[in-house]
This record gives sequence, structure tokens and C-alpha cells, in this order.
Amino acid sequence: MSEEKKKRERSPKRLWTTVGVVALVVAVAGFGFYQWHEQPSFCASFCHNMDEYLFTYSEEQGVAGTDKYGNEVSNTNAMMSTLHRTNQTTALPTITCLMCHVPTIPEQMDEGIKMVTGNYYDPLDERIGDGLTHWRGVDSTAFCANENCHAYLLGEDGLVDRKKLEHATANRDFNPHDTYHAAQQMECTNCHKGHRASVMQCTACHEHENEPVPDGWLNAEQDKELVAASFGTAA
Repeated sequence: MSEEKKKRERSPKRLWTTVGVVALVVAVAGFGFYQWHEQPSFCASFCHNMDEYLFTYSEEQGVAGTDKYGNEVSNTNAMMSTLHRTNQTTALPTITCLMCHVPTIPEQMDEGIKMVTGNYYDPLDERIGDGLTHWRGVDSTAFCANENCHAYLLGEDGLVDRKKLEHATANRDFNPHDTYHAAQQMECTNCHKGHRASVMQCTACHEHENEPVPDGWLNAEQDKELVAASFGTAA
């Protein structure tokens, strides 16, 4: 058998070996990228306006700290991203960004276009309720109550059962989840803020303006002042 014929016979084997090696490298790289994508550090690596959000998420719990706008916070546990990073009330020992901010391809494409074109805000606009979940097409309460967190509040329909929510804090002198005004059903995120001090919105009503505020939280008037100062709309 000629030398040239031997080379031709061996070449298919080499081809499949090369294809196999390339496929393995791509698979390993893809798995590695996926694992990195799931980590909080990924967000700030691509989008600089995520730096403050990663910072607040990573702060030490239960101490004085700083919010996403650079404001002082007397107790970092008032920021839900800090408090929930490691929390015994959740189904998992550590909650990462994408467990709450569940990504969808359309949303990520939209964010990518905005970053490339510079059509984004820094700091980002405040988002509450449906603003946090509309890309996923789920109820706004799913951002806070789901299989990973506060699942005990879910009713048979998979949504937050308001009676269960009210019962969860019924032992307090003032129950913030009681329906004092039936026409005003607030979103979880009206009060519970992820990357800045949470707000006792009940204090906006004259009837409850003197109710005690949890450590590190703001009352309604302080909240208005903070938002106005942070977005440059203060009078």
C-alpha cells in the first residue's frame, strides 16, 4: 500500500478526533460561561450601572452601610438584597441575583441594545410590582414569593394569599400587612426595597404616621426626600 493511500485512510479518523476535541472545548467553555452567568459578578462585568447593585448585595448584614445611590443606611438588613443573600427563611442557603431577577431572552436583548446604544439610565429607574416581572409574564408577587423564597405565603393558585400574609405578622402591635384600607392593596415592593432602605409606607397615612419603623427603614416622608434627591427632582 502506497504512503499516499495510508494517509488518505487515516485522515477521516483525524477529522473526527479534531471534531470531538473542538466539541468538547465548546461544551466545557459553554458550561463555564453558564456557571459564570449565574453568579452576581457577571452582571457588573458587562454593565457598569450594575456596580452599585452588586455592591449593596455584597454588603455585610446588620451593620451601617450604603445604598445604591450612595446614601447612608443605618442597618443594611433594611435592603432586601443584602438581607436575603443568606437568610434562614429561604429555601436555599444563598440567593443570587438571577433567582429573583429571572432572565428572559427578550429582556436580555433589550438590555443589550440599550447598553450598546447608550440608551439607559444610571441610576436605573425605580421599579416596583409588574415592572419587575412583566418580561416573565407572571404576577408581580412572584418576585418575592416563589419556590425559593416565602413559599409559605402562596395559596392554591400559586399566588400570594393575602390572608396568609396578614397572619404572618399578626403577632405585632401594629400589623403592616393588615388591610386597613380595602381600596389600597399595595405591592410587596412598595415597602420592601432591594437595594436601598425599605419604606414603611403606612406612615404616609395620618392615621399611622407615628407607627414605629423597623431598624434601618424609612418613613414615607423620608422616602420621598431620598428619591427626589437621588434623581435630582428635589425642590
